[in-house]
Amino acid sequence: MKFGLLYNTDYYPEVHGSALRYYSDILEEAQYAEELGYHAVWFGEHHYSGYSFGAPAVIAMAAAARTKRIKVGTGVSLIPLNHPLRLAEEYAMLDVLSGGRLEYGIGRGFLNYSYQLFGVNPDESHDRYREGADLIVKAWTSDGVFSFRGAFWQLEDYSFFPKPLQKPHPPIFASGAITPESYEWAGKRGHHLGTAFFIPAPEMVKANIAIYRDALRNSGYDPATREIAGVYQMYCGDSWQEAREHGGMHALQYYRFFEALDRRSAHVSATYERYKRGVGFSRYSYEELDAMRVLLIGEPETLIERIRWSREFYGATYLILEVAQGGEPHAYVMRSLERFAKYVMPAFA
Repeated sequence: MKFGLLYNTDYYPEVHGSALRYYSDILEEAQYAEELGYHAVWFGEHHYSGYSFGAPAVIAMAAAARTKRIKVGTGVSLIPLNHPLRLAEEYAMLDVLSGGRLEYGIGRGFLNYSYQLFGVNPDESHDRYREGADLIVKAWTSDGVFSFRGAFWQLEDYSFFPKPLQKPHPPIFASGAITPESYEWAGKRGHHLGTAFFIPAPEMVKANIAIYRDALRNSGYDPATREIAGVYQMYCGDSWQEAREHGGMHALQYYRFFEALDRRSAHVSATYERYKRGVGFSRYSYEELDAMRVLLIGEPETLIERIRWSREFYGATYLILEVAQGGEPHAYVMRSLERFAKYVMPAFA
């Protein structure tokens, strides 16, 4: 089992202070994560004030510059909102400058508001995502000059530079949350899977992972060679109660923030509509979410049991741990990272 961190954080000036302090704390946590033996640190992309990172490649490069071994990644790079050639260039350069440490998580995002900001038709999001991902792979793997003729992007006799350091290309983690077609496409392309174990519908997520594995097999890929990566909110405490008070309350604040992001009628996403119809966080108490095993918050013994369950239930091979969400203070994050590395990770070495 691998353990990485994911920063999809919500910014609160009264807690985090200036932007410089906010980013400095995150980078200090990334450095500490390397010292503690975590596998990776990923950064999300959103274009909504105070949420995640508008330029994840920039902060990932800052993290890479301060570290030597830990992988750096995206969770996720929003392909439909960018020109895929620009993404291919930025992330290939990140892979080169980091010494081959990129893990590239990709997706469509769920905020239609961002599509409005960039003037992209959200009805085209699936097609743009898939075509853009294919173009990035072609740019990274083509030997010499190549052309690309898609519905949205066309290139003629183009020579790409720089090639990623990792061959044939950095590992790609294609996201899947609620939509079964996203899991199927990821399997057909042979990408690793990045999903959300925090969704309060574990049986649905498990069924979608089965679709992904079937698509891998049907496309000639061995599922044993592909990662099943899942995101949890994580806080490791001294006791269940301490974890509830210092981690759980911030997870609940993040869920409230998360569910409110796309509620304005002018830009309500399909993903949010699905949540509203029955799998949303607000329908459940903290204790109910905990009982559903969609939280990774508790004392070490509870977390070890829950990780073993995730490995058995989902077939998980890689846990991506969301930390620092909901205005959680930097000192709490550092303490939780240390406890998890000291008391939980050795059980899965």
